[in-house]
Amino acid sequence: MESNKILIISPTYNEIENIQLFIDSVYDFGDLSLLIVDDNSPDGTADVVKSNLKKNKRLHLISRPKKLGLGTAYMDAFSWFLKSDYQYCVQMDCDFSHSFFDLNKLLNELGNFDLVIGSRYVYGGSTEGWSLHRKLLSKYANKISKLMLKSNINDMTSGFRSFSRYAIENINYHSTISNGYGFQIEMAHNVKLNNLSVLEVPIIFEERRLGKSKMNIGISFEAFLLIIKLRRKLSK
Repeated sequence: MESNKILIISPTYNEIENIQLFIDSVYDFGDLSLLIVDDNSPDGTADVVKSNLKKNKRLHLISRPKKLGLGTAYMDAFSWFLKSDYQYCVQMDCDFSHSFFDLNKLLNELGNFDLVIGSRYVYGGSTEGWSLHRKLLSKYANKISKLMLKSNINDMTSGFRSFSRYAIENINYHSTISNGYGFQIEMAHNVKLNNLSVLEVPIIFEERRLGKSKMNIGISFEAFLLIIKLRRKLSK
């Protein structure tokens, strides 16, 4: 796969401690392009990105006026992607919970599948740095999602994934109703509803190196309500 056809997408909010190293790591990795979607981070994350724009034409920034949520950040990024010449996009967190070693696994399969998911819940996948409570919450949230939505995807909440241009063009991402981490569930569900091809590759998810996690009880509850709504649609 030609790397100049690939766009990395990373939503940010208060990632000042990670953003410069992440940008450098993307460009050290290969001939990839990077789109940052920043929600007016008060810590100056977008200012760091802007300081890099003139130095690298493969770096792009969408600056949004306030904190608008993960789901709409990806919607804006997908709209930008479809107006570009890139053929594949990869969702990747800039806090280094997604490793560049595992990124290779996704990139190696880009031309073979419409959606490639970096999965913690297939053979060889795992999480590191999480409490037992958080591990159990994530594990069983995915089991419940898989069961209720009649899916064969093991890690529906993974935010480390790639899409072909064809997938983004055909899954009607603007129709999604979740704006938090449930957005990942909904996108994976939409891919399966459209009979597009999916592969899960094992990754090691590591707790962020620096900064504060965005996960909270409200986000988990929103995802649970989303699953119920999607299940009702399936039952009609």
